[in-house]
Amino acid sequence: MTEVNGEVAVGVVENDGKYLLARRSESNSSSGKWTFPGGKIKENEDLEEAIEREISEETGLNAKVIRKGKAYINKGELGYWKVHPFLLKSESRNVDLNHELDQHEWIDISDLDEFDTLGKMKAPEKLDIC
Repeated sequence: MTEVNGEVAVGVVENDGKYLLARRSESNSSSGKWTFPGGKIKENEDLEEAIEREISEETGLNAKVIRKGKAYINKGELGYWKVHPFLLKSESRNVDLNHELDQHEWIDISDLDEFDTLGKMKAPEKLDIC
């Protein structure tokens, strides 16, 4: 059995048929890798609250959860994590990245393979959007 370092929420944010992908900054682990925004779930934090908080902190977007996908285990630079994927809807594409991210793109989900991503991006599959 793989030891899990913790739990994270990952948000696949949609706006008008495009999905937000962001690149991790130099001040972050796995810098230079593209990922969907998200982060660690705080103790006693509701999963939906966690992802909406993380999206707001990292991107400035006020995105709302549409649905949750099936959780999975993924390996990152800092070990194995239980990932809780969420599909969110944003009414805006006005992204204001915090220090954890340094670039972003609104992409067609079919173009995900063109990016140097953080591990295998399972969230779209778990959310049935690919």
